[in-house]
Amino acid sequence: MQKFKFKDLLPALILALICGICVFLLAGTYSMTKDAIAKQEEEGAQERKLTIFPEARSFETFQYSDTIATELTNKGIAPDEVYTAYTADGTLLGYIFVNSGFGYAGKIVTTTGISADGNIVMVIATAASDTPKLGKEVEGRPFLDGFTGLSTDSEIVLNKDVSAVSGATISSRAATGCINNAREAYLLFKERGLIL
Repeated sequence: MQKFKFKDLLPALILALICGICVFLLAGTYSMTKDAIAKQEEEGAQERKLTIFPEARSFETFQYSDTIATELTNKGIAPDEVYTAYTADGTLLGYIFVNSGFGYAGKIVTTTGISADGNIVMVIATAASDTPKLGKEVEGRPFLDGFTGLSTDSEIVLNKDVSAVSGATISSRAATGCINNAREAYLLFKERGLIL
């Protein structure tokens, strides 16, 4: 049997030291950039809300009970975020729903504006990690403009109410699903008397 020697352990110790230094540097980079990233995400969210409701002067987080949140989750339609949009004089313009789902190659996030009278004002989608020139095409206005003006009263059906992006059916279906979830959450809020 061969005797244990410290020099046999040396490569493993060097590798552990290098890994430790890399972890330390990565954690340091994250801590230095996390505030800037959060600020950039917040500014992007505000810009999307103002694009949907340009006449809005304030956006407030829409409040609902834990019971409603549980019901939304159980139905599989829980939005990530919900806001109300108001003019400078306090007139309600509508609601903004942020929903997410998974397309062909990654997460798709939709920001759906619904007017006070229940019609879709505009949809903005981001598919940051989806396939360029295919799944990312769901971010384009030709696809998203198809939702503008549709009523929340009935389900939006892909290739009937809105044309899918050619070659990106899975991502088109995911984006449409997110928008339908926003629509259904809006209707549930209305049914529960949270929206008049």
